[in-house]
Amino acid sequence: MKDLTKEEVDISIRAGLSCFGRNREIFLDKNMPLSLKKQVYDQCILPTMTYICQTWSLTKIIGNKLRVAQRAMERKILGIKIKDKIPCKNIRQQTHIKDVVLIAERQKWNWAGHVARMSDNRWTKRATEWQPRIGKRSRGRQPLRWSDSIAKVKGRLWHREAGDKNRWRLVAEGYILQWMDEAS
Repeated sequence: MKDLTKEEVDISIRAGLSCFGRNREIFLDKNMPLSLKKQVYDQCILPTMTYICQTWSLTKIIGNKLRVAQRAMERKILGIKIKDKIPCKNIRQQTHIKDVVLIAERQKWNWAGHVARMSDNRWTKRATEWQPRIGKRSRGRQPLRWSDSIAKVKGRLWHREAGDKNRWRLVAEGYILQWMDEAS
């Protein structure tokens, strides 16, 4: 079965860039306050880029793709060119825009908790927990599955812990922290 995550991410990035282009009068206007630009970005572009991100198997490569697109938009908002060589941290401190990968991971974590609390007869839960009956996995490094990043933080029995909604939300911060180092 082919993993379509890369194609979905590319589509989301193109949709985000398209949305940015449709609102370029706001983003490129030097007289427009940065707080208004941030608000438009958070309300229009981030939801467009993170649409259906709950189903993605986020790898570092995919995370970098999302961040590169986001940083390009941030530079456009500030009127900075890439050849100015201003560090990404400085740009983020000026814009205060939320990191797209952290938002995607938070939404994935929340969706995982929701799926784990579903009744057993729901199609979504059955598809998430499905294990192939027979067959061998191919040689080499195996592709990242949707639940692997969650299992890495909480272990293979993460479904049990997700039953407690409040505890699951508290644990989310630890899950999100693994992506924080890369965001800076």
